[in-house]
Amino acid sequence: MTVSCRAPGKLFIAGEYAVVEPGHLAVLTAVDRYATATVTAAEPGDGITLHSDLNGGVTLSCGRHGDELSPTSDAVVPASLSYVFAAVSVVHRLLLERAVPVSGFRLSVTADLGDADGRKFGLGSSAAVTVATVAALGQHFDLGLDSMDRYRLALLATIAVNPRASGGDVAVSTWGGWLAYRSPDRAQVAASLARDGVDATLRSPWPGLSVRPLPTPTELTLQVGWTGNPASTPALVAGLDGDRTTFRAHSNECVERLVAAIEADDAHAVRIEIDSARALLVDLDTISGLGIMTPRLRALCDAGAAVGAAAKPSGAGGGDCGIALIERTRPAAIAELTGRWLTAGIRPLPLRTHLAEGDPR
Repeated sequence: MTVSCRAPGKLFIAGEYAVVEPGHLAVLTAVDRYATATVTAAEPGDGITLHSDLNGGVTLSCGRHGDELSPTSDAVVPASLSYVFAAVSVVHRLLLERAVPVSGFRLSVTADLGDADGRKFGLGSSAAVTVATVAALGQHFDLGLDSMDRYRLALLATIAVNPRASGGDVAVSTWGGWLAYRSPDRAQVAASLARDGVDATLRSPWPGLSVRPLPTPTELTLQVGWTGNPASTPALVAGLDGDRTTFRAHSNECVERLVAAIEADDAHAVRIEIDSARALLVDLDTISGLGIMTPRLRALCDAGAAVGAAAKPSGAGGGDCGIALIERTRPAAIAELTGRWLTAGIRPLPLRTHLAEGDPR
């Protein structure tokens, strides 16, 4: 039996730095680039084999040592399989807790979330890979996981690799569409996992967590530009030291207004809040010296302003992608924006929203 599940990539619309702190708000959208996980039952007597086509392709054989899953032959988990291995380990632990027989399988992961030369676009490939892996294993072992279960399992795997991850990318890769997201207290979740196990943690309260699907805007189109410079989100987030209470409060206010504007399908108000979110990031960059606003991201935003679009970095900045929101009824302005980006060395990415189930748009 073979099971395949895919999960979409993501773009942050606003709130990307504030959401790192529990209970703070961000808006994201899922995009039509995907990671796919395929699970195939192994031959009798065979163990667990993980394969990824990322970074040239790598394979890892795993075995059970007590209740833990670990690489065989003292192998080290390759970086390109770290999230896959973490996801498999979390689901494996859940299977043991539920007394589900664990037979051998081969899990293979593919993704189209980067350039042909392997450079990532910053579309949340780690989250998409993790979500797809959890979903495929859930189906393979008939675990009956709903969206919240899949999100929680994927976040447990994610924080095993990166404890500060907000999980926003995990959430939007799980639900799809546009999403308002508040992050849970990951330290408390990790403590619950260590104390009570996976199954109990799935069923326990996650303080701070909120997941709220949003309608896809009808009047605006989302244009995406890639700077050609991959950025390290964990490194940028780790550099954000000191008390940022005021920034987070202002960010929350901005994103709450943005959510209201999206729900009202008010294109003008959405663009105002995107501009406000960019201004907050510029101020944060000035104060912190993180390097959020690279020269190309500044050029991306300036090009947006020149044609009447609202533009900002998407995600941690320092490279990767920026976004611009502009009315669908202005094709000439969209074409001018694309031309300005190309002149500045910014590559437009032809991305569309991966709609949530039930979204009619």
